Amino acid sequence: MTTKAKFHFDIRPEWEKAIRDGKKTVDARINITPYADVNKGDTIKYHSLHVRVKRINSYYGLNSLLQDEGFRKVVPGAGSIQEALDALVEEMHGIERPHGFLAFEIEPEEGGK
Repeated sequence: MTTKAKFHFDIRPEWEKAIRDGKKTVDARINITPYADVNKGDTIKYHSLHVRVKRINSYYGLNSLLQDEGFRKVVPGAGSIQEALDALVEEMHGIERPHGFLAFEIEPEEGGK
């Protein structure tokens, strides 16, 4: 059963599909509001998908996030950490310091489509 989403975030359509398919299990976000307000157990709604946050880790840089979390869990289809890093920097418009980053381990909610 889907619960009411506490947060609504944009995501690339191909990444939303990768979450559905179980290929993307970590969502990386800049450590600023509203992302910094997310807690373990919260529900996030993307375009047409609800996910539950299983775990949250914070990182100073994207490179360490990608290494620790596994770059393919964050950017499915990336052939290297550098390729994943380039995709995220483009997505986040190059914002890095002083905010840092958050890694949300997520899973689709049952019936959350």
